[in-house]
Amino acid sequence: MTPTLILAGILGPALFWILYFYYKDRFKPEPVLHIGVTYLLGFIAAYACFKSYGLLPLVGLPEDASIIMDNNRPQFLLYCLAVVGPLEELFKFLPFLYIIYMFKSFDETIDGIVYASVIAVGFASFENLHYLAHLDGFDLFGRAVASPFTQGIFSSIWGHMAGTAKLAGRSVFKASVIGLALAAFFHGIFDFLNTSPTLRLLSAAAILAIWIWRLRKFEKIAKENLAKKDL
Repeated sequence: MTPTLILAGILGPALFWILYFYYKDRFKPEPVLHIGVTYLLGFIAAYACFKSYGLLPLVGLPEDASIIMDNNRPQFLLYCLAVVGPLEELFKFLPFLYIIYMFKSFDETIDGIVYASVIAVGFASFENLHYLAHLDGFDLFGRAVASPFTQGIFSSIWGHMAGTAKLAGRSVFKASVIGLALAAFFHGIFDFLNTSPTLRLLSAAAILAIWIWRLRKFEKIAKENLAKKDL
C-alpha cells in the first residue's frame, strides 16, 4: 500500500462527502473557511480519542477490543455500548460545542447536521490513516467511502438536536445529552453488528433508517427555506 493511495483513499471520500453536505446547505451555505476548520477539528478530535483509548487499561478495560471480539461476544457488545460509542461520539461532540457558540454563521437548523457531519468526516479521515494501510481492493474502497458516511450518520443525531435547541433558545445541555446517548447507542450497536458476518445486514439496516431520517430532515428544511425565499 503506497502513501499516495492511502492519501487518495482518505482525501477523495472526505472531499466527496463534504461537498455533499455543502450542497445540502446550498440555500445559505456556510463559509468555506469554517468548513475547513471544522474538518480539521474532527481530525484533531480523532487523534485525542485515539490517545484516550491508551488510558483504558488504567481502569481495567482493554485498549483494543479485538481481543474480546471473537472470544466473548456479550462482553464485546457491552464494550461497544459502554466504551466505543460514548467515547467516540463525545470526542466528536466537543469541537461541535465550540462551533455552535463561536461561529456566527451557525444560524439555521440544517447547520447542526452539516457541522456535525463534517467533524465526523475529519474524524473518519484520521481513523483511515490506520485502517487503510492494512486493506486493499474492495475492502479498502468500502472502508474509505463508508467510514465518513457512517460516522456522519451518528453525529447528525446530536448535531441536529443540539443545534436546533440552541437556535430555539432551549437547553443545549439537555438536547446534547439525549442526542449523545442516542448516537452512542446506535454507534455501539453498529460496531457490534458489523463485526458479525451473520448480523452485518442488520447494521446496514440501522444506518439506512437513520439516513432516511436525515434525508427527510434535509428535505423539510429545504422546503422551509424555499418558502421563506418566496415571501
